[in-house]
Amino acid sequence: MSLRRAQLERQLQHAEATIADYSKVLDEQNVPADQRKKLPKWRQMTAQRLQVKNRLKSLKVIEDREESFRQSATAASESSED
Repeated sequence: MSLRRAQLERQLQHAEATIADYSKVLDEQNVPADQRKKLPKWRQMTAQRLQVKNRLKSLKVIEDREESFRQSATAASESSED
């Protein structure tokens, strides 16, 4: 079952907030930005954010496809009325 857009956007905001919070912790620990990608926790959090972003992209494709179906169905019903 696919998730609604609002749920996915909320998950993305949460993932980005989590990364921002952890980034502050790493800044306090003086971990350079180029070394963060080696940390397992950092990789896990960025992977979760990427997963939600990809789900949003897929949802957009589905919404666009459904919209085109609706438009073609509307156009077909209008032409059949003539």
